[in-house]
Amino acid sequence: MTLSIFANEDNWQAFDDAWTDLMAQEGPIDDLISALEIAGGKRRLTRCLPMMREHAEQLAGLSRHTECATLLGAAVRAGGPIGELGPLLLSYSQAAWGAEDWWNAFIEHAELREGAPDLRKSWERFEEMRGYSVGSVVFHPAGWGCGEVLTLNSTDLEVEIKFVNGRKDRFPLRTAVEIFERLPETDLRVQALRDPVALKKRIKAEPLEILRSVLLRYDGKAATPAIKNALSQIGVDGSSWTNWWRKARLAAENNEWFRVSGNATRAEVEILRRAVDPVEGLKRQLLHAQGLSDALSRVRDLLGGTKLEQAARIAALETLEELATDVKQSLDSRLAAWMLLREHREGSTPEELTRLLATASGKPEPKDPSVAPELWKILGRIPGVREQEKSVELLEEIYGDAWVSDAVKHFPHASPGAVKPLIERLIEKGHQKELAAHYGTLLARPLRSPFVLIGLARWAEDEKLEVDLPTGPQRAQALIELAVHLEAERKGDTLMTRATARLSDLLVKGKPSRLEQLLVTADSTALLGLRAMLSRGVDDRLETALNDFLFSKGPGLLRGEEKAFWKSDRIWTTRSGLERRDAELRELTERKIPANAEAIARAASYGDLSENSEWENAIAEQRMLTDSAASIEKELRQASLLENAAIPEDTVAPGTRVRYREKVSGETHEIELLGPWDSQRPKAVSYRAPLAQGMLGLHTGGKAEIELPSGMLQVEILEIQLAGL
Repeated sequence: MTLSIFANEDNWQAFDDAWTDLMAQEGPIDDLISALEIAGGKRRLTRCLPMMREHAEQLAGLSRHTECATLLGAAVRAGGPIGELGPLLLSYSQAAWGAEDWWNAFIEHAELREGAPDLRKSWERFEEMRGYSVGSVVFHPAGWGCGEVLTLNSTDLEVEIKFVNGRKDRFPLRTAVEIFERLPETDLRVQALRDPVALKKRIKAEPLEILRSVLLRYDGKAATPAIKNALSQIGVDGSSWTNWWRKARLAAENNEWFRVSGNATRAEVEILRRAVDPVEGLKRQLLHAQGLSDALSRVRDLLGGTKLEQAARIAALETLEELATDVKQSLDSRLAAWMLLREHREGSTPEELTRLLATASGKPEPKDPSVAPELWKILGRIPGVREQEKSVELLEEIYGDAWVSDAVKHFPHASPGAVKPLIERLIEKGHQKELAAHYGTLLARPLRSPFVLIGLARWAEDEKLEVDLPTGPQRAQALIELAVHLEAERKGDTLMTRATARLSDLLVKGKPSRLEQLLVTADSTALLGLRAMLSRGVDDRLETALNDFLFSKGPGLLRGEEKAFWKSDRIWTTRSGLERRDAELRELTERKIPANAEAIARAASYGDLSENSEWENAIAEQRMLTDSAASIEKELRQASLLENAAIPEDTVAPGTRVRYREKVSGETHEIELLGPWDSQRPKAVSYRAPLAQGMLGLHTGGKAEIELPSGMLQVEILEIQLAGL
């Protein structure tokens, strides 16, 4: 135990006893000087004065005048009474250094004399001047860096300094004291000046000792920015800093004489005066973190090290598990913590996570299949792609052998990281047909599950699956529609940026590229429709690949010799209209067709099918229902969103609001030209209806004679605006 520790802990009885022992042993006073500084900071210096005077007299009696003056100076610097200590300090200073040739000049410049306006500052200035000698190292904060004192003229009080950049100059000692920082021998900048090769080896071999030296520079405690700045001054920055800091921080965390708080990027490190159990310190730090997310970051950073002690590793995981039981913490953070625990406990799933997933799996599934079941919602909230990959194993734990059927059914709800491992496992189990069906469904609705669609596309297109899939141009149109969406959404979103890159890789890589293979049968109308879609913004590589393909088909395609987008075989609709038509299909496939199958089975149970009218009606209804479902599925594969269309200005087109006048009656009307599934909007007219067909392509002021079922209608276009999509 030391005097500094007792003073820091306010253990003043032990402090007095230790000081008494120090005087009895006539030992060195370095630790006492530090202890007096601590006592001054705690405003407890007054209680130390009697023993300090006794100790000063003892040192003087032993002719240890330098230590005596230093002790008194430390007391003055710590806030001791000038009136009482000043005369003693001046007297013992005279005894210690009065014979030196620089004494008179120093005390004159420092104003170290009786009646000085501020004896405390005078002593500090005197101490600083006394620290200058040949070989001393100073630091110039304004850009010259470190320098070494070459000569010291005690008569003229002038120093000559040579700086690391080779510059030499002379300075008045008083000026040097004011503008330079005199460095102690323990400062790393001193070694960087004198022996940079040896320091470089120390930095690599002794990261903790280097850290200790840095902390001593900051009175034993410093935050990451200060430590980083100190290392940059000795040439450690960039990746060198990152590597050193990882090793030094890990070593400090496992050392009983250091305390590390905060996380890797915003840490604070302190040299302790008393050794503590690093495991207990780690637990305390995690329990007092700002939240589970902060503690999780801390533990993840710790476990990333290769030399973490086993006891500390166990303590970190146990404390993290305790924190994850707090339901006030966000579910995302709790899931991340549980997945980290699972990873570092050889796949053993925490009980809390198992209970949560088991409860979710028992909840009723939503009637709308586009809504994820509760279990899949939870799995989708697991942060991190690597962790999401492992979530497939959780399905197996919850459902046992039945996990495959659940995964097949709900695959479109898979999280980004789970897509690839799920595809691989389901193919391994022989479910290629179901995956192909999901691919076809998502192609009709490409924005519903972007990562799932991209994952299926990479598999399906590599396998060259054609059965029950839309045509190549239709698939290209769906994937490019997704690319346009991702480009608009990816700014600042890492996942969307990754999805954009993967989709572009899928379409543009290879000779010929996948995009070229998909468009090999596309006509000029389809190609120009794609080009118009790209004008809304897309990844540069994809735009270049499509333009190159268009040019290979003839320069005219790039000169804009194109048909109107609505003249293609696509069915243009709003997003809400597409969702409505999709709901109609689900109503058929998930309610009416299964109900009809039950009716057929029920009618067959009556026997003698030749005179069974119920059976005949049910079979007839089956044909009608399946034909309707097939027709809607075909329409959905042809669907394109008006939100993605390049609608021309001042032109009647799908996606515009048109005000027109009837020539005969003079009446004016306003309609919105939308898709065939958008009838719910008050002024909507399908662009395929006769009235709209007669207006398409007209401009403001344009006139037309339109043949309607009720007769001919002459109209004049008064105004054209974009519809509110």
